[in-house]
Amino acid sequence: MLSLKLNQLKPGMVLSRDVTNFSGVLLLKSGKSLKDKEIKNFKAWGITETFVQEHKEGVSCQEEEPPIDPQLLQEAEAASAALFRHSNASHPIVMELKRLCTMKKVKQKTSSIE
Repeated sequence: MLSLKLNQLKPGMVLSRDVTNFSGVLLLKSGKSLKDKEIKNFKAWGITETFVQEHKEGVSCQEEEPPIDPQLLQEAEAASAALFRHSNASHPIVMELKRLCTMKKVKQKTSSIE
């Protein structure tokens, strides 16, 4: 099972988990093969990533990302937590925004180090 970002999804990939929107409404059941139409619907519903089955050939669809320095990640998470301190931390949209904010801060700090 692979977790892929929306821009990594390709028609023909098979879902390994149900895809639901932020309210829990089922968009597509696991085991279904993706088509362009479903990928566009995911984008419209704000789905940022989903789980798909691995290819039988063993080839991974996931792009290799460099490992993140744990200290850098911790600093970025703390900075993001401060920004979202007045938000409902358990809401899926807030969780995703906080995750995106954290990753952006990590990228900014990594690019300033290099």
